[in-house]
Amino acid sequence: MRTFLAATLLIGLLAVLPASSRQPQANPAAQAPTDVAKASPNSAQADVDKGKDSTIVFFREHHFTGSALKPSIFLDGKEMDRLVNGRWFSVQAQPGKHELQSSAKNEPSTVIETVAGQTTYVQMVILTGNWRGGGRLLQVDAGEAQKVIAKLKPLHD
Repeated sequence: MRTFLAATLLIGLLAVLPASSRQPQANPAAQAPTDVAKASPNSAQADVDKGKDSTIVFFREHHFTGSALKPSIFLDGKEMDRLVNGRWFSVQAQPGKHELQSSAKNEPSTVIETVAGQTTYVQMVILTGNWRGGGRLLQVDAGEAQKVIAKLKPLHD
């Protein structure tokens, strides 16, 4: 009985000590995607590039339906990445009109227009099918998108 009590106290003490010595650390991967688009203030090259390029943020809310699907996202015919359930990622693009497509069959492409130095938000909505589901890309208002993205994880941690 004494060894049981001693072992319990020792385990409890070991569990408390490391927890109290830990300091909270900020997770840089959990930053809002608007921070991703910002250039560092000490980089002159980054300031020049920010003036030329625009940012497109793709995101997908976490839902059980279609959670195993990882549709590809194509920007002007070039595959950017595969978007996993509950994740987001951003891409730098030239200002102007862009054609967005996903790997869903029989879905029309989405045309968006980006402005230099600004961020455009595109949401992927999963459409279920008989044998194969896919994603539809929709341009979303920045305010609504930022609220949703704050709850999501970046695609590449």
